[in-house]
Amino acid sequence: MKKIFLAVLAFAAVGTMTSCSSAKKAQVAAPSNMVEEVVPLSGAAYHSDADYYRAVQNAVSSDRSMAQKMAMQNCRQELAANVQADIELVIENYAKAQKTFYGEDVKSHYQELAYTVAQQRLYDVQVVDEKMYKEENGNFRYYVCLQIPKKSIEEATIALMENDEKLNLEFDLEMFKQVFEQKLADFER
Repeated sequence: MKKIFLAVLAFAAVGTMTSCSSAKKAQVAAPSNMVEEVVPLSGAAYHSDADYYRAVQNAVSSDRSMAQKMAMQNCRQELAANVQADIELVIENYAKAQKTFYGEDVKSHYQELAYTVAQQRLYDVQVVDEKMYKEENGNFRYYVCLQIPKKSIEEATIALMENDEKLNLEFDLEMFKQVFEQKLADFER
């Protein structure tokens, strides 16, 4: 009886040790009627980070250059929207840090400034990667990843704020830089 008890205990111990040895993710097989597609330009290198705003877009056209133009335009619009949204957020956080209440006219002025910076900096856009595919039907599909250095956005925003008489009256450059750089640091986490 003692031998049987020890044998059962030994099997239980071995079973427990092997089941706890390493946590592996279970491989989930796709249903047989589905095929996983690889999306071009979708890795971490194509996402925004602390140094760059990045956007990836694609477009399809029967004309190769039209597919490229459409994807580039969509990508630029996405970058501009992301830059504008971040600048507006930085300005809002800056106003909170200054404990300043801005009326609608000043808030609107800040939004215009954010839009201006976003539009001006689009000439700084760099192509990270691009891919062109020809589909079975003869159409062209163009993928592109563009980026803008965040440092140039920060510098342009500060320059515009310093040169704006309406905003410069109460503008604290160091406080604004702190708030802006905190926003950039959010990407490092």
